[in-house]
Amino acid sequence: MDLVKIDNEVVVEDEDVMRWITFTGFWGGIYYLLACTSLAVGQREQPVKINIPAASTALGLHLSTFIAGGSLVSASSSLISRKSTTEQAREQIASGQIEQTIVQQALGGAIGSVVPFAIALASMQAAEQITGKKAFDTEQMNWPVAIGTMVALSGVTAFCVSRIAAWVAKDAREGR
Repeated sequence: MDLVKIDNEVVVEDEDVMRWITFTGFWGGIYYLLACTSLAVGQREQPVKINIPAASTALGLHLSTFIAGGSLVSASSSLISRKSTTEQAREQIASGQIEQTIVQQALGGAIGSVVPFAIALASMQAAEQITGKKAFDTEQMNWPVAIGTMVALSGVTAFCVSRIAAWVAKDAREGR
C-alpha cells in the first residue's frame, strides 16, 4: 500500500483518505436529507413546494463542502494526534470506547446538527444564486419547528448509528 508521509512520525495511508471521502460524503448526504425533511416539516403552507434543480444544485454544493471540511478535520486530527485516523479507530475499538459513548454521540449529533443545517441552508442560498430559483420557500418557514425537527432527527440517527457501530466494534474485538 502506498504511504504518504506527512512528517517523520505521522503516516496517512491511501485507505485513510478514501475513508474520509466516503464517511464525509455519506454523512453529508444524510444531513442534507435530514435538513430537507426538516425544512419540509417546517413549511407553513402545504403542499410543500421544492424546486428540484435548485435542491439538486444545493446537494452538490453541500456534499462538496462537507467532504472538503470533513477531510480537513480528519487530516488535522491525524496531525494533532500523530496517528492516522485508521489507527485512532482501531484504538477506540480495542479500548471499548465506542460502546461507552453512545449517548454522548447521540447528544453530540443532535446539538451539532445545527452546523450541517446551516451548511445546507447556505448551499441552498448559493444554489438560488446559480439557478435563479429557491429550493424551498423560506418565507413560509416555521424556523423553530424546522430546527427542532433537525435536532430531533439527527439525535435519533446518531443514536442508531452509534449503537450499530458499538455492536460492530464489540463483535470485532471479540472476534465474532
